[in-house]
Amino acid sequence: MNLKLKLILFFTWGIGFMANAQIVNNGDLKISENTDVYFQNAYTNTGTHDSDGNLHLNNNFTNNGATVAAAGTTYFISATNPLINLSGTSKEANFYNLEVDVTAAGQQGVSVADEFNLHVSHAMNLTNGDLRLTGESQLIQSHAGLDNNTVGFGKLLRDQQGTVSPYAYNYWSSPVNISGTFKLLGGKFDGTDSPLNPFNPTQVQFNSGSPFNGLPPETDVPGNVTNALTINKRWLYKYARGTGAYNQWISITENTVLSPGEGYIMKGANATTTNQNYVYYGAPNNGNYSFNISSGEEILLGNPYPSALDAEKFIQQNSTIVDALYFWVDGGSTNHNLSDYLGGYAIWNLTTGAPPAITSTMISGLGNSGTVEAPTQFVPVGQGFFTTAIGSGAINFDNSQRVFKTEKDDASIFYRNSDALLENPNSYIRIGYEDPQGFHRQMALGFLPNSPADLNHNNGYDALQYVTRTNDAFFIIENHVNKRYAIQGVNSFSDTMEFPLGLIISETGSHKFMLDAIENFEGTVYLKDNEQDVTYSLSDSDYTFNLPPGEYSDRFSIVFQPSKYLSTPETELNQISIFYNGQDQIVVANPNYLEVSVITVYNMVGQQILALTDNLSNQNKISIPFNQSNGVYLVVLKTNRAQKSTKIIKY
Repeated sequence: MNLKLKLILFFTWGIGFMANAQIVNNGDLKISENTDVYFQNAYTNTGTHDSDGNLHLNNNFTNNGATVAAAGTTYFISATNPLINLSGTSKEANFYNLEVDVTAAGQQGVSVADEFNLHVSHAMNLTNGDLRLTGESQLIQSHAGLDNNTVGFGKLLRDQQGTVSPYAYNYWSSPVNISGTFKLLGGKFDGTDSPLNPFNPTQVQFNSGSPFNGLPPETDVPGNVTNALTINKRWLYKYARGTGAYNQWISITENTVLSPGEGYIMKGANATTTNQNYVYYGAPNNGNYSFNISSGEEILLGNPYPSALDAEKFIQQNSTIVDALYFWVDGGSTNHNLSDYLGGYAIWNLTTGAPPAITSTMISGLGNSGTVEAPTQFVPVGQGFFTTAIGSGAINFDNSQRVFKTEKDDASIFYRNSDALLENPNSYIRIGYEDPQGFHRQMALGFLPNSPADLNHNNGYDALQYVTRTNDAFFIIENHVNKRYAIQGVNSFSDTMEFPLGLIISETGSHKFMLDAIENFEGTVYLKDNEQDVTYSLSDSDYTFNLPPGEYSDRFSIVFQPSKYLSTPETELNQISIFYNGQDQIVVANPNYLEVSVITVYNMVGQQILALTDNLSNQNKISIPFNQSNGVYLVVLKTNRAQKSTKIIKY
């Protein structure tokens, strides 16, 4: 009996045939090692597909079940079908080796469905035809060592969205290479019409000169790109690893050679859409990449893979050099002047993530579309980031750091959040500080019972601010007042703990501390004023204050028990005095600059004489002209927490 006949008899038990000639596996399909199987028709797996041999697919593969592979190769090979689709309700397929060899007329290749995890344990061979990762689909290769792929006439295509603003930067890193390195010319394409032309993107164009703005794409009525978007080369940069000096930004062009894992920045094309879609087109990055660095140097890197990057594994595997990642978020820049740039750096480390210090109207989600959130554990495809070396050596990327996680927040600009982990034993307190201009800094405090972190500095768990503003707040650890931390992590919680805060003030006005959020935490969070020995419950309300410009390194702390003198709305109002000064003025003395919302004056029969709402904030003394007849009046002062009534005598 020949081999082919043996296979037919073996697989009869596991395979059925639908009326339209599709092949369907409803049971257990086992392809043994050194065995070749050929499916000419579309194949649907609803059971278990276990292939250690070689499966040759001439048509679509729909996986609604499980796939296992410890050896062998899956071939998408066809001389008759220009397009083969890989999809299924399981949202994943696992192969040991994968080869694409589509030579049919009108050749396209293999299209992987949106949000689909294509996992290849070993090597890929793109002989003919392209591998198209549609939408949020991702490719993961899990072998150890260097890239072992073979690229013939095929390439990989993967979308990613960026800002449309001609004034806002995105930080990028390519998931593909061209003969081992990457250039924008030949590697980055206009993806405006990806739904219509998934395999045929148009090369991005580049211009230079005033007004230094990019240009949006031109399309026809169906939506095909007729003239690709244009990026202005004035705003293309990479970063020479160094100490953070502005002159260490290096201007690049569309022909500059970049290494896999190297970051670069670019502004948008001035389009009118919410986001601009780009297509990376080249050989998929795979395997090990490394960057040598010295302690104290900063480096612009990025996720090098066509899958998400697990930042926790990345930091843990580089723990002697890397302890935090910093992600740029534009805050709504409206011109090219450096002094007018709005934005900041979001932070992620082994404790948690913290959003950037930007205007408070953007604090509930991340991006220019109105909200900003902290980054999570998973770095999206194409995302660039900074890190500062805490030691010397090599920063290493490898396949073990890759993970399948899709992005969730479609409204954000390129840097979008990924799926968060469930069942987290950690607890978090997020303290907010807001300056008079509305810029908001969030400081994250994490209690991590499975970590080695203590109250001292812990690499990987305590993250410094990347940029400190002229008005800003931060944690102080080990009394190092010149080290300003945005994230602090400790092992376990005790209500006797105290976490010192530092504060920099450059302008007078209303400053606020507040509780942005708590996660898996029970108890009251207090702000302690060490000078006055008073605690304020941030769990109940914001604390508004006004202090002279300067640096305050020992004035405030976060605590979890009230001091002997707990500030309440009533005790706060006791600090305000209201009186008539004998010179046709009602005077309100407000030494602690409490936020006053309205002052109303009534006569003794209950008639309202006047009501003031303007110019009451940021005042330690309010003088109100009062030319009424002599007599007794009632003055009612309201804050956002309480009100105070005081009788005065006009004489």
